Amino acid sequence: MVHYEIRSVAQHELSACLATLHAAFGESEKRFGYTKETYPSSGAYITLEDLMSAKERGVHMYAAYVGDVVAGYVQLEKIKDGVYAFRRFAVLPEYQNLGLGKALIAHCRKRAAAIGARRIELLMIYENTGLLAFYESNGFRLVRTGKDEKYPFEYAIMEMEI
Repeated sequence: MVHYEIRSVAQHELSACLATLHAAFGESEKRFGYTKETYPSSGAYITLEDLMSAKERGVHMYAAYVGDVVAGYVQLEKIKDGVYAFRRFAVLPEYQNLGLGKALIAHCRKRAAAIGARRIELLMIYENTGLLAFYESNGFRLVRTGKDEKYPFEYAIMEMEI
């Protein structure tokens, strides 16, 4: 187990978080073959301006720091009363399987409860069976799958009750 600290992201840390998102989602981009044209909302293509805008809208941002490295990142964004989206979940490849992802989910669950959430939802690539199993082992359950023009893959909707 690696030593880490999870904390809320400050404005001046957004660039480091962006680099983590690009690196982690870049791996997914290669594996599942999507592009900026077919999936522009992927974390692989997010911009600093996107993160700054989310921060200004009050999106909750958390990072797992290993020393000065942003090894993991996630957002909680209010969808409606009591329901938050678990978004932009990323752990750098070299820090995966060390407990950071599990810790980020636990942190988000605790923070979501503190801000009045009753449920957390996420959307993911259904074909990513390893990640699906990881989410299930950490309290999410598969609600449904689907396919539409917004995504170049079959997606899964998962949720966790708080």
